[in-house]
Amino acid sequence: MKLLAYSKALYSSWLYYNADRILFDAGEGASSILGNKAFAIRRIFLSHGHADHIAGLVGLINIRNNAMGDKEKALSIYYPKGSFLISEMIAYLQRTNRRLSYSLEWIPLSAGDTVSLLEGQMPRYVEVFPTHHVSNEPSLGYSIVEVRHRLRPDLAGTPEAEIAQIVRDRGRDAVTEMYHQRLFTYGGDSVAIKPQFIEGTQVLCHDTTFLDERDRKEYKHATLSEAIASARDAHVSEKLIGFHISSRYRERVNAWEAEGRRPPVEGLPFEVVLVPPGRIFTLD
Repeated sequence: MKLLAYSKALYSSWLYYNADRILFDAGEGASSILGNKAFAIRRIFLSHGHADHIAGLVGLINIRNNAMGDKEKALSIYYPKGSFLISEMIAYLQRTNRRLSYSLEWIPLSAGDTVSLLEGQMPRYVEVFPTHHVSNEPSLGYSIVEVRHRLRPDLAGTPEAEIAQIVRDRGRDAVTEMYHQRLFTYGGDSVAIKPQFIEGTQVLCHDTTFLDERDRKEYKHATLSEAIASARDAHVSEKLIGFHISSRYRERVNAWEAEGRRPPVEGLPFEVVLVPPGRIFTLD
């Protein structure tokens, strides 16, 4: 899983998921940092309409139309249905980009919707779930889900020769069951995400604006401890990525990184990594 991200709370936040050429949110400067990767993006999923998450659309849409790259590749932008702020951005971009060389589609989404990414033997899709940020702006989170097959539980311990015979007699479907594995989840800006919406995801990118609870004055962002609790209760298996961290913690995060240390948490079944405020973050 390859990720490229940038987040400085209140200024700009975005995350590029390389495997499916998806951009989650589009904060200011996204196209400048992504460079030619801006032409590879197939889909953008916006979590909500605040400027630090959508201002980069202005440059991105223009770059794909004028810079040196594939100027004909279609782009689909998904956003929370009913967002007034995003509807205003759409209107502005339509007025100022009347001669696009590529197809640009705006698609409103609601919690519970799905968006197909890949067909075939192991299909992938995006699952949409509700988040809460502020009362006057709808917000959504997104999980990338892969459809997989595994041996039926009732056949556990069955000798391989016997399983092979069942396959020959009745086909592979007779010994397998289908399941849906969440690979990656992006929550945008939000308070603690309810575990049932992200159950079993391998990698969770969660708002951790506040490393200290006492610094939070309004309940519209999550703390590191809340993000860890959501990840633990949702049985995240690999990583919790702390995102949208307040700049007040820059030195602390940099010190942890310089010392080769993670946040002071132990006994978790997943790794905790933090996106340093105002610095480009990569994960291979």
